[in-house]
Amino acid sequence: IAKNNAKSFHADTYVFDSKPELKLFLQLLASSRVKKTYFTGMFTADQTDFYVPYVDPESNRLRKYYPDFLVEMEDGNYLILEVKGDHMYDDPVVKAKEAAAEEIAVESSMKYELLKSTDIMDGKVEI
Repeated sequence: IAKNNAKSFHADTYVFDSKPELKLFLQLLASSRVKKTYFTGMFTADQTDFYVPYVDPESNRLRKYYPDFLVEMEDGNYLILEVKGDHMYDDPVVKAKEAAAEEIAVESSMKYELLKSTDIMDGKVEI
């Protein structure tokens, strides 16, 4: 990871929720198409300004969603990436977050992708 320090930002310790998040992070660092990788999934309320407001379908309350990655590509485009376990992929809260993030991404000339853990682990995700 040390050789790719310029491709991410400093945090004392990265805390990944899963092996697929770590694998994607390492893939992003190694990609020649990626200029910068910001792993933001470990941050929570008031630790970062990067969040997506969404309406929680279970409580009908406005909440903040913190996607896992913000990626700046060499071509100047930005990607917002979220890693989810296959069992959570169709969860109503996950879908509400996805819809809100897609709307924000389009308005900001970015792209949002919800990625399945098994697709990452099976090498089916290319950034």
